[in-house]
Amino acid sequence: MPHNPFYGIWQRRFIQFDQGVKETTQSVLWLQAETDFADVRQWFPELLTAPLAPDHYRTLPWRQRFDVDLLGFAGTFTWSAMDDTQGTCTWHHGLAITPRQRPDTSHYTWLGPHEFLEQGTCEDDAGVTHTFLEHWQRIGAGPLQVWHPVVGTVQGVGMVAADWAVVVQDGRSPQLNLAPFTGFSATAWQRRQGHWQPQFGTPQPSIEPAQVLSQWQRAER
Repeated sequence: MPHNPFYGIWQRRFIQFDQGVKETTQSVLWLQAETDFADVRQWFPELLTAPLAPDHYRTLPWRQRFDVDLLGFAGTFTWSAMDDTQGTCTWHHGLAITPRQRPDTSHYTWLGPHEFLEQGTCEDDAGVTHTFLEHWQRIGAGPLQVWHPVVGTVQGVGMVAADWAVVVQDGRSPQLNLAPFTGFSATAWQRRQGHWQPQFGTPQPSIEPAQVLSQWQRAER
C-alpha cells in the first residue's frame, strides 16, 4: 500500500477566493504518486492568444495570472500531518509554465478518505493577500506509473493511472524570466475505447501517453 495518503487520481470540485463564489467551471486533473505529481488545468478561452507571449502575460490581472501559472506543473510532493485530519502539503514545482516566486504550501483538512479541502493564500499586484479554498476529490486509487525523457534537452513528466494520464513537457531554453511559452505543453488525457484523447491543457497538446511509454523511461513504481 502507498504510504502517501494523497496517492491517486484527483479532480477539483471547486475553487473559492476570499470566501466568494465557488468556481466550478475549470477542469483540473492531478495525478499523485508516492513522491512525483503532475497537475493540468483547463485553458480558459480568454487566454487563448497564440502564442501567449510574455508581454501579454504581464498585462493580465492577477487572478488570470494565477490561472496561467497553474495551467500545467509537475514535480515532487511532500506533506506534514498535524493530526489525523489536517496538516500542510507542498508542491515542489520542477516543471511549470512560469517560475514560481513563493512556496506552493497550503493547509489541508480531510473531509473523508477520498476528499479534502486545501486552504492557501496568494498576492495581487498591490501585494494584498487573498485567501483561496479548493475542494479535491479522489476518483481513483491507482496504481500510477511515472515516466521521464531518457535523452535530449526536453524536460518532462508523464504519469499514467487507469484510463487517465497527464503529460507535462518543457523544451524552452533557457527556462528563465518567462521565456516564450510555445515550448511548454501540458495535457490531461483520457483513454476511451482503447485510444488516448486529449481533454484539456495548454493549446498545443503534449506528446500522447502511448509515445511516452515507448520512448521515455519509467521512474517510479
